[in-house]
Amino acid sequence: MIGYFSIYRSDDEKYAGGILSMNEKGLPVSFKYTTPIKPNKIQKIIYGKNLKSYLASEIIGKQLINIVKDLDMIFVNDTEILDFIQTDKLMVHLNLTYEPLEEYLKEKEGCISSGENRSIKLTFSKEPGEELFKKISELNEFFDLFEPFQRLNEALKYICSSEEK
Repeated sequence: MIGYFSIYRSDDEKYAGGILSMNEKGLPVSFKYTTPIKPNKIQKIIYGKNLKSYLASEIIGKQLINIVKDLDMIFVNDTEILDFIQTDKLMVHLNLTYEPLEEYLKEKEGCISSGENRSIKLTFSKEPGEELFKKISELNEFFDLFEPFQRLNEALKYICSSEEK
């Protein structure tokens, strides 16, 4: 199974994190999330630009990343998450580029083709090995690797805006 992890920030400065577990066909298996967190003024001052990184590593990430079992890898849409969340699971940042690039895997980075004149640059939290790299390429042929982030962020947006939690 694969996971998608994201942190959402609402207009009123609430943060919520979620992890969407999916099977290899792109169908959801489970969804775990945090209740919205609204940092107080002191936290905003003390953490400054690092507030999101702090929440990702110390609050949201710790609550979510390690409770979901049986994940081969976790896709993230923010490079900061790779730097701040400590886990033994393989985390992969996806970055779509609108240019055709050669497919490659070199240590903690790689690239796969994603249709005509598009490629996905991959940044890994640790070396993935050929087997997991090949699996990512195969998943990309089966479904749009970026689309689950849209669903995840819509769910987190709803959670932050909803009166009922």
